[in-house]
Amino acid sequence: MSSSQIWLTIVLMGIVTYLPRLLPLLFLSRAQLPQWLMLWLKYVPTSIFGALIFSEIFVRDGELFFSLNNPYLWASLLAFMVALKTKSLPGTIGVGCLAFWVLHTYWF
Repeated sequence: MSSSQIWLTIVLMGIVTYLPRLLPLLFLSRAQLPQWLMLWLKYVPTSIFGALIFSEIFVRDGELFFSLNNPYLWASLLAFMVALKTKSLPGTIGVGCLAFWVLHTYWF
């Protein structure tokens, strides 16, 4: 593959990656969406985040893993408590990462 083909591929992949993010923003920023749709869209990020977190905590090797020997569970519970108490995103992430590292390294 020549240098020009590599650069063309990089540029085209950038365009393909950028367009799906840009087009909805351009078209929907000027549109007046119905109130019911705005209310529904408000819950989309939370539901996606919940689905991602659930699978990371409770799924191992394609199967549900509900066990007290699950370091992901304990680290996430500790991070959740810190989030409730401090309302600090950096603190919550730091405590969650540190808790997981300690649990995974020394206990499980």
